[in-house]
Amino acid sequence: MDRRTAVALVAVALVTVSGCSAASEAVGELGDQRHPFADETVAVAVDGTDRERALTRDALTYWESHAAEYAGFETEFRLVDPGETPTTAGPIVEVRFVETVGDCGDTDYSAGCAPRINATTRVDWPATVRVQRGFDDDSTRLVAMHEVGHLLGRSHDDAPRDVMRHERALATLPRPNASERPVPWNDSTLTVAVRGEGLSDAERAAYREEVAYAVAYVGEGADGTVPANVSVDVVDDPETADVVVEPVASAECRPDAGSCARVEGTDPDADGAIETYTRVEILLVDLDREAASWHVARQLLVAFGVDEAAIPARLADATYDERRGAWHG
Repeated sequence: MDRRTAVALVAVALVTVSGCSAASEAVGELGDQRHPFADETVAVAVDGTDRERALTRDALTYWESHAAEYAGFETEFRLVDPGETPTTAGPIVEVRFVETVGDCGDTDYSAGCAPRINATTRVDWPATVRVQRGFDDDSTRLVAMHEVGHLLGRSHDDAPRDVMRHERALATLPRPNASERPVPWNDSTLTVAVRGEGLSDAERAAYREEVAYAVAYVGEGADGTVPANVSVDVVDDPETADVVVEPVASAECRPDAGSCARVEGTDPDADGAIETYTRVEILLVDLDREAASWHVARQLLVAFGVDEAAIPARLADATYDERRGAWHG
């Protein structure tokens, strides 16, 4: 195999979501009124799985230990049994685990939503908390803690900041990594563009022709290695393209002539591996332009998740002359 063909630099991004408190109606003046949870036992019903119920219990336990410090009063929570209808005359909370929380107050998308309750808040019991499901244990527990904090009157600017801060990076439950997916993109149609500030119009057109040939080869299935539902289009704008091809004189990812790919993607389950590609930059490093289509085709297969062992023979090993054009003969 040509050792100059592929080195990947990976940039990982976590999904960032936020918690939110729904608007609550306040009545009267504070006076001697107290928070409805103060020195009370709050009944909490959970509409969710056993796992979600246990994580909610963790969140409630946290606030039982810290309510006095941060909210200024003691409180206890009683997790009601599944199917039980709370009969207490005191405050009742229902925690619902949902697929999508949707809007919450002035936030269009949030990981959780709860009313922010204080001593002057009018509440129709049960007070409802919504938590988006699909996050891992630590993130689900944190969202639940955040929303219970709102029930206790805490805002996004209040302590404890590690719980109440508005913007958070949350990890999902484990997902297949890009290397385990047939197509590691959210879309099976990719766009490819040429970038090169130092290129003349004629040089850019010549590189675009090389890229178009490689794209046609991949679009036709690349000797059966690319799924039939995949399509690739050459476009003009590198800023909006999924894949950018750029001829460069040198690059940190290549000690010699050849090509390398810089891959960016998301790691929503925070396992250290990309689950979905969002952008690939193919660098043609000090490369004869006539060999560009060979390198671009090979890097595109890597971008589509083709395993190293499955790379077609014409791209797996080739002489310099073959890479200059004979590879597609």
